[in-house]
Amino acid sequence: MQELPRSQNRIRRRPVTQVPREPAFIPEPAPKELTRDQYLEMLKTARKMHKVQAYLAMLAIFSAGVQPQELLAVTVEEVKTGEITTAERVIHLPDSLREELLACARRNGISSGAIFMDKIGTLPALSMVREQIKTVSRVAGFDDGLVSARTLQKLYETTWVELMTETVQQLMQEQLDKEQAEYGWES
Repeated sequence: MQELPRSQNRIRRRPVTQVPREPAFIPEPAPKELTRDQYLEMLKTARKMHKVQAYLAMLAIFSAGVQPQELLAVTVEEVKTGEITTAERVIHLPDSLREELLACARRNGISSGAIFMDKIGTLPALSMVREQIKTVSRVAGFDDGLVSARTLQKLYETTWVELMTETVQQLMQEQLDKEQAEYGWES
């Protein structure tokens, strides 16, 4: 048997012509971000419903950046010092949040230890706190996917960045004005 040269040994295939296809349209989900007005509406709704833990949890997550798993470790002693110390970080509490947390502790007869307690005096499950927030959001008329601890944290982060940007811009402008007044050409 005679062997064919290597170039002739291959099977030749006809090129397949492909019909150009339109890319499939996949709609992007609407961004689920909580606005400041929606957050304030949630706080009002929680107060009307007397959901103190949901109210305080939302307030702590938004105003101090407390993560949900850190809520249950908030103690009266730490709130009095104004700082919550976790394994990873130290959280500084605004005075308004400190006052709210201490007032809640006084109302519930808690003089030391954890502030987030259930009615029988034990630490609630984190899922219970999350479910209270979801209940408040439903009563406020918001979509279930809109309000969560994550969206509250995102709102905290974006608000913080916006405020810091404004503050830095103001400070920079004041510094430049001061330098211009002292060292400017026309001084």
